[in-house]
Amino acid sequence: MKADFIGIGAQKCASTWVHGVLSDHPEVGVYPGKEIDYFSDYYNRGYQWYERQLSGVDSVRTRGEVSTSYFTDSDTPSRVFLYNPNMRVVLSLRDPIERAYSNHLNEIKLCHLTGQNLEFENGLTNNPMYLEQSYYGKHLARWLAIFPRDQILVIFQEEIRDDPFTQARNLYRFLGVAEDHQSWFLEKKVNESRIIKNAEADHFLKYLGKLGRSIGIGGVVVAVRKNDLVGRLRRNYNQIELRQVIPPMREDTKICLQDILADDMRELAHQLERKDLPWPSWVALCDRSS
Repeated sequence: MKADFIGIGAQKCASTWVHGVLSDHPEVGVYPGKEIDYFSDYYNRGYQWYERQLSGVDSVRTRGEVSTSYFTDSDTPSRVFLYNPNMRVVLSLRDPIERAYSNHLNEIKLCHLTGQNLEFENGLTNNPMYLEQSYYGKHLARWLAIFPRDQILVIFQEEIRDDPFTQARNLYRFLGVAEDHQSWFLEKKVNESRIIKNAEADHFLKYLGKLGRSIGIGGVVVAVRKNDLVGRLRRNYNQIELRQVIPPMREDTKICLQDILADDMRELAHQLERKDLPWPSWVALCDRSS
């Protein structure tokens, strides 16, 4: 049975929220692990391998997966269309400059960038993908060249933050499933860039979770993970918010990136037939242009 929807990113743009609010909808089957990356990284494995990853989610109205590598990969749109020309595509975006900074924090979290100089400007010089992944108009153009506009839903992280209920309903309506479902994930903050204070304590908690699943109490493990008190304890006592220790982006860097991305932001607004975008970078761009 074919997948009929995909979330394509962009990276650090609420794709985890998209995955989360779909994962407990009774009419939706979504790959539980996120990031299959089939159309970008594993296309040589074939359709059977891909659909095997989605096995177990057949008895639903719609099924699919979320892989943030798809948005910027130049080959993915045509591959997806060849697989299923009726595929529904979900794209989530955020302020492109804030996305780049969040990308930087994630690279530090993953230990891809280490050393004494962890300033954003050093990361920007080190990793061209900080900027490349923020060229939304450029990448969306490839998808719009192949898929009809009504098969692509674009949602904004900032609008999810301000009104998650409406954005979830829009997503459910786009996928043709019941709009009145209220996901437990709806207002959950996810993927905050944090590092672990005590690795041994964190490994022990993960061990307990693995042990619980092995002895048949996986439901209890999931319930504990969802518990707000447990989450707050982990965040407050064994995690550090990277934004507290990594210097913010310099103001001159921000202005420079606004100039670099200005034409792309205008192109995106044109593609989406919007007069404005819900981003501080867009407001700054308009203020400077007036």
